[in-house]
Amino acid sequence: METATPSLDTWTSFFLLAAAHGYFLAAILFSSNRGNRQANRLLAAFLLAFALTLSEYVLHWTRYIIDFAWADSYYVPLIFVFGPLLFLYFKALNPEDGLRRRDALHFLPALLMLANRLPYYLTDPAVKSAFRAGNREMAGQIHWPFAPLFGVQDYLFMLHLAAYAVLSFWYLRRNGFWRPAGEEDDSVVIRRNWSRTLLWLYSGFVLGNISYYLLVRTPYFNIEWDYGISLAMTVFIYVVGFLGYRQPEIFAGELWPQAFLAPKYQNSSLTPSASRSLLERVVEYVEQEKPYLDNELRLSGLAEQLDISIHHLSQVVNEQLGKSFSDFINEYRVEEAKRLLSNPRLKDRYVIAIAYESGFNNKTSFNKAFKAQTGMSPSRYRKKMLEKASVEGRSSA
Repeated sequence: METATPSLDTWTSFFLLAAAHGYFLAAILFSSNRGNRQANRLLAAFLLAFALTLSEYVLHWTRYIIDFAWADSYYVPLIFVFGPLLFLYFKALNPEDGLRRRDALHFLPALLMLANRLPYYLTDPAVKSAFRAGNREMAGQIHWPFAPLFGVQDYLFMLHLAAYAVLSFWYLRRNGFWRPAGEEDDSVVIRRNWSRTLLWLYSGFVLGNISYYLLVRTPYFNIEWDYGISLAMTVFIYVVGFLGYRQPEIFAGELWPQAFLAPKYQNSSLTPSASRSLLERVVEYVEQEKPYLDNELRLSGLAEQLDISIHHLSQVVNEQLGKSFSDFINEYRVEEAKRLLSNPRLKDRYVIAIAYESGFNNKTSFNKAFKAQTGMSPSRYRKKMLEKASVEGRSSA
């Protein structure tokens, strides 16, 4: 039986402090109502899952789990949410993508593991203690819905964690988050560098887990290596905290330009007056020719149409307007959508059709941009405008 006196040492105190830091960061991100709130909440949930797991590891190492038997093994389902939360965070950062209802299926393995573990969580603490001590006769009192899974549990952990590392890499690479594609505007550079940083941190955590679960089966295993997984989680938490300290805009949902952007325009040949003149030319062209109606329009494409360098186009939009290229173009697209949605003759046209006609290439990015600019959904805006037109029509009759 477990008779050793619970106590903290240097390592466990350090990990407990890291867990507290994780709870603090998660609370800040959960409570923030500015910026990309959806992405903030996913990152907060990820940090919270790390902090909870670290806390349980500390309970086991210090043997305080004896006093907190209800917390025994709650980390098991949490391991199956790490990968999905990070992957969905990357999706939420992508202005051309977003979350959908079917994305909830990513959490199905965690729910199944939770359901399988539920009888254990509700078991008497004495049975849990006997089970941890290796008393299989007492352990037989636990009725598992599926199976104990102890023989394959570690392999499921490794497979699931590694699969989401690969899936996240594939997603970032497919959506241009991984490699630069010529000159880009600042928001793309920031998003790519930040996403890569998070993925490298997560990959280190995955490798730490795989190394641990493999080495624990060898005669060379050292019990101190047990801290390796927690160290990887601690590094993740403190890197996020450090960058947030350097650039507090992270807590408002922004990314970190000072951390990830070089002084991009300091050697530019474009003078302030030339920059303003070029911006007038860009705005005049966009308003007259409406290139934003092309849902495949990119920074490089508009620069080619204007016969200017990508670097100069990015500079005038970023510096003169304080916007990213995608925000600049999407403002025109939203105005076009507002015009179409307000037209009574188009009241039966599907909203998604209007999104495509306005230059958007998917419903998620359209809804996100439209609500950010108008404060309401496209459907609500249409209803409001059509009601207003109807009232005005009756009053003028």
